Amino acid sequence: MNSQVEQTQAPTQVQALLRPVAVLCGTAVYVIFLWGLMQQGMVAAKAHAYYLLLACWSAGMVVLVIWPQWLRRWHQDLLAWARALWSGVGAIALAMLVPHPVRMLLLVAPLFSILYGALYLSRLQVNLLAVLIWMAYAVCGLQLQLVGVDPQLEFMYFLAFALILAGGLFVSWEMLRVREQLHLRNQHLREVMERMQTLALQDELTGVHNRRYILEVLARQKALADRGQQPFTVCYCDLDHFKAINDAYGHSTGDMVLQKFARMAAKTVRNVDFVARIGGEEFLLVLVGADKRSADAVVQRLARRTKQLSLPHAEGQLSVSVSVGVTSYRPEETVDAVLKRADEALYAAKAGGRDKVVVAS
Repeated sequence: MNSQVEQTQAPTQVQALLRPVAVLCGTAVYVIFLWGLMQQGMVAAKAHAYYLLLACWSAGMVVLVIWPQWLRRWHQDLLAWARALWSGVGAIALAMLVPHPVRMLLLVAPLFSILYGALYLSRLQVNLLAVLIWMAYAVCGLQLQLVGVDPQLEFMYFLAFALILAGGLFVSWEMLRVREQLHLRNQHLREVMERMQTLALQDELTGVHNRRYILEVLARQKALADRGQQPFTVCYCDLDHFKAINDAYGHSTGDMVLQKFARMAAKTVRNVDFVARIGGEEFLLVLVGADKRSADAVVQRLARRTKQLSLPHAEGQLSVSVSVGVTSYRPEETVDAVLKRADEALYAAKAGGRDKVVVAS
């Protein structure tokens, strides 16, 4: 089991490392390409101003991608929103200063911002991101009108970018739909796993712990007791003449008896103690930190309450009693040994006429 978990976690850690590396590599390629265009004199801006804009955008990308752990005070969604918006709007501002034939190639970069947002943001946030990127293009286009760019050609490019942006937004909607479906399936899977875990540790009929869980509890308590931290006492309970109840009144009545006894036993012990049904009409109580004397007081109270259970039936009131064997754990002995001694005490209680509590000497 542990090896499977480690194998599952290893690719996740590698992916977590590769993602920022991939983004930074993409940013570096974009910056190098723009720097090359600047060297060729293909950018409609002064060199120092464009270099400053390029440096600010690159530095912002590096900070938002790396974002040291000790600085992560933002909510994760807000950080994803900042990354997508900064990369998209910055790429627009840098691309708009490049001549038309090359600009459309550079305007593909903002689409990655929308697709990135589809992985982490809600549908509303992705739509808002697309609108802001589209508005950034519009504002930059208006600025270009002031420097004498052909308005008709610019309008055609504006429509072309709007179509490209709409296509990217459509793809992001599909990604969001798949993400929502995966979220629902994962939620359903978690619910199923929780249900399976509950069934694996809980008796389905009575709602108390089952045999498997109580054996794990005993192993844990043994380890604590062997270190001198916390003694415990085991109480082996058996409902008297339960087979006769099933034969005379039916299994549905027998199930009701088991359920009521389990609920009553759980209320009788403390929150730190454990109650488990280990089979048929047999129950096991693990009283943490209790010695035989205090455990005897608990099970005596349990025996009295068992006889006071209200179990109406068509043929009159149904009376129930319980026999209990009690023993305390002895350091360094096995769990089987303490259970065997509790079982022997229970056998003595039943041999002595039932409806008794026997504390092992």
